[in-house]
Amino acid sequence: QGGILTGLQPMATMPAMPATPGMEPSASAGPALAAALFVATWVVMMAAMMLPAITPFTIGLARLLGEHPQRRRRLAALTAGYLAVWSVAGLAALGVVKGFDALAADPSPTTVRTGAAVLLLAGAYQFTPLKRWCLVRCRSPLALIMRHGPRATRSEVGALATGLTHGAYCLGCCWALMLVLLAAGVMNLVWMAVIAAVITVEKVLPRGEVLAQVIGALLLTVGVLLLAAPELAATG
Repeated sequence: QGGILTGLQPMATMPAMPATPGMEPSASAGPALAAALFVATWVVMMAAMMLPAITPFTIGLARLLGEHPQRRRRLAALTAGYLAVWSVAGLAALGVVKGFDALAADPSPTTVRTGAAVLLLAGAYQFTPLKRWCLVRCRSPLALIMRHGPRATRSEVGALATGLTHGAYCLGCCWALMLVLLAAGVMNLVWMAVIAAVITVEKVLPRGEVLAQVIGALLLTVGVLLLAAPELAATG
């Protein structure tokens, strides 16, 4: 699946994965089925990308539950809540991908400027209070467990709500980076690896907040260059 960023010449040498069923809906499939396949593949992909970042929270909650007779059910409800957030995000992603694909099909200065706008938006978001607010919570699994653990261990509904909350924090941290991934082409292996690495380092390693701002500055720089000089995308 192509993207408005991978369509730019300087990035065109990045290898991309072949089209995968579900991410390239068949023209003969009904719209509902095509959307369902896309969302299902999107959720699996997001779960794989987020695994290193969400594992500490899940392990902590599992330890808190201990030998509770409903342990498996509550962990399943927690996971279901988390994945539900990304399922809803997948529906939005489907519309965005269709728009980006339409732009990439007819390269023009407008296409380049759209890619630049995506980079500027993602870069600017890295500096916002909302990004910092969500990142602080994602970087502190122990604090999350202390705050939401009692609700999650009390009932399946509480565990589901906790999963929704944790998913919302993750989405708040990562939606702008995911927008860059959509612009690059959701099945581009290099972009998937890079963004997954950025997400993991932001959330797991010390000084992740600093890295988030460094990444933001880089995105802003490239976005400004492309916006000011779209012809740069045709060089290389």
